[in-house]
Amino acid sequence: MKSSEESYTYLFSMENICFEIEDKVILEKINCEIGLNGITGIIGPSGSGKSTLLRLLNKLISPTKGIVRFKDVDIADMESQDLRKEIGMVLQRPFLFKGTVKSNLLYGPKIWNIDYSDDALCKLLDTVGLEADFLTRNIDGLSGGEQQRVSLARSLANNPIVLLLDEPTTALDIVSEEIIENTLKRLAADNIKIIIVTHSLEQTKRLTDQLLFLKEGQLIEKTTSKDFFKRYNEQEIRSFFKHTEGK
Repeated sequence: MKSSEESYTYLFSMENICFEIEDKVILEKINCEIGLNGITGIIGPSGSGKSTLLRLLNKLISPTKGIVRFKDVDIADMESQDLRKEIGMVLQRPFLFKGTVKSNLLYGPKIWNIDYSDDALCKLLDTVGLEADFLTRNIDGLSGGEQQRVSLARSLANNPIVLLLDEPTTALDIVSEEIIENTLKRLAADNIKIIIVTHSLEQTKRLTDQLLFLKEGQLIEKTTSKDFFKRYNEQEIRSFFKHTEGK
C-alpha cells in the first residue's frame, strides 16, 4: 500500500477533535491514530458520534476544533476531490445515479482519467459478487443488496487505499450481508484499509481487527477486537450500548 516514495506512520490521526452543531456537542476531544492495516470497527450506542467521526475522515464535514490528518497531512489543506480518490465511502443506503451500472462505475474514473475496459469493469463486479451482465442493467431494477454491491464496486473503481463504510449491511438480507463481508475481508487481505461503523456485535466479531469504542461523543477506548471481547462478556457489552440508546 505504501510506495517507496511515501513515508507516514499512520493512515489517519486525530488531534483534539471536537464537533458541534447547533450548540450540541457530538464529538469531544477525540485523540487517536488509525494504522495502515486490517479492519477497524467504530462501535458504540446510538447517538455516540460514530457516523460523524467517519464523515470527518472523508472531509464530508469539518471539525469545529482540532486536526484530522491523512498520511500525516492536515486534510483541511487537501482538495476534497483528491482526498476522496484515495478514500472511498459506502453509506448505509446506497446513493447511486440514474442510469446503468456501467455509468455508475465509470463516474469516478472519468473525473480522474482512469481508463476501464468492459472486461476490467466486469472483473470489478466479480469482486463484489455480481455477474458480468449487471454492467448493462439499470439501477432502478436492482435489489437493495445489489445496489449496495454496486456502490461498493463504484468506490473501488477509483483505486482507493482506504474504504469508509457506514453500517453498509444494515438493510440487507443475510446472503447480501455475507457477500459484502467476504468482499471486505478479501480487500483487507489485499492491503486496502477498511474502517466500518457497525451496530452489530456479531459483525464486529466476524470482521474487525481493532476497535474504536465511542460513548456520548467521547472515545472510551481504542483496543484490539480480540482483547475487547476477551475482557467483556456479551451482556456487559450490550449494557454499554443500551445506556444511551436513542440519544
